[in-house]
Amino acid sequence: MEESKTTDTDIVSGIYDGYTDTQRELLAIETRKTSYKLFTIAAVLLVFNILAVGIAGIPISYVLFAVFLFPVIFTVLGILAFKEPFLAIVLGLLVMFGYWIYIAITIDTRTLLQGWLGKAIIIYLLFAGLQNGKEAHRIRRELTA
Repeated sequence: MEESKTTDTDIVSGIYDGYTDTQRELLAIETRKTSYKLFTIAAVLLVFNILAVGIAGIPISYVLFAVFLFPVIFTVLGILAFKEPFLAIVLGLLVMFGYWIYIAITIDTRTLLQGWLGKAIIIYLLFAGLQNGKEAHRIRRELTA
């Protein structure tokens, strides 16, 4: 009788350990997905900024800081996402939408339609990353509880 209690406890403990290991793996996957989405946004921003400067005919040396500012910000957020994925993606949302609102107010609302393909890609990546970040946050809370 004593032996069966120990075996039952070992089975339950083994199942819980397996579940915890699976959750840790899922946390790592969701964290990586969030981070990679932020890195992809940085690349998209860089490409579209360089294209915009080329189309405008402005020498890139004049606007070098402006071209690389947001790609660098999103690269830093991608690195932060390895530690805090939900915070990083929320900061990314705030930065991007804040920038677009600022540009629309200071320059013209027509700027919201210019570069619509790049904006659509970025919006998709931000909201997909938000889902990954929320899932990573949920799993982390579950593991620490």
